[in-house]
Order: sequence, then structure tokens, then C-alpha cells
Amino acid sequence: MSNERHGISIGIERNGDDFYLSFIATGSLTHEDYEQMVPLLESALIGIREPDIHALADLRALKGMSIHAAWDDLKLGFSHGKEFKKMAILGKGSLQEWMSKMADWFTPGEIRFFEDREEALNWLK
Repeated sequence: MSNERHGISIGIERNGDDFYLSFIATGSLTHEDYEQMVPLLESALIGIREPDIHALADLRALKGMSIHAAWDDLKLGFSHGKEFKKMAILGKGSLQEWMSKMADWFTPGEIRFFEDREEALNWLK
């Protein structure tokens, strides 16, 4: 078992039916990380018929993810993808940028990659 720090920190703010989420992914994500995060997200959305989610996903400290975690991420996208109106991916490197572009092809909302946090936040407004 690895002692490496890993996980997903999530912040949720709400203004009417608009949600502002911030995710910070750290280390190599596991299925257990998604088991902790998904119920938090889903409990915030209870009772909202058509939520509009604007999200900032900070992947700068992400090192990777297990196959099971990747499957969990895909399932989350299928379950809630239409609710994400805008997602700013804050990352580093061409691989994360390329993956952000691929995700944008399969997501009804708009996804953009940024290396600068302020630019990402301004775009989400």
C-alpha cells in the first residue's frame, strides 16, 4: 500500500439553480476517492431539476488515476455531464490539454484548458 497523498477536494457554492464547483485532484486517484466525492456532489444537487454547473478542475497536482477511477470518472460524466455548462481545466502540459479537448468533444457543456488560474476563473464568470 502506498503512503502517497491522493484524493479530490471539492468546494460547492450555490446561487439559485447555478452551482459553482471547484475540484482539486492530488496524486494518483483511486476508486475510493470517487466513492467519497460523488455522494457529496449528488447530495448538493438533490431537489434541483435542471442545475447549471460551472466548475474549475485543478489538475496541476494530479499524477494519474487507476483504471477503476477512470471508469468512475466516465460514469460521473454520463450521469451529470449535461448539467455541466462550463468547466475550466487548470493543468499543465500538453497531455492534460489534449485530454481536455477530447472531453469537450463528448460533453454537452463547454470545456477549456488553462494554465493560469485567473484566466480560468474569469472565463467561468
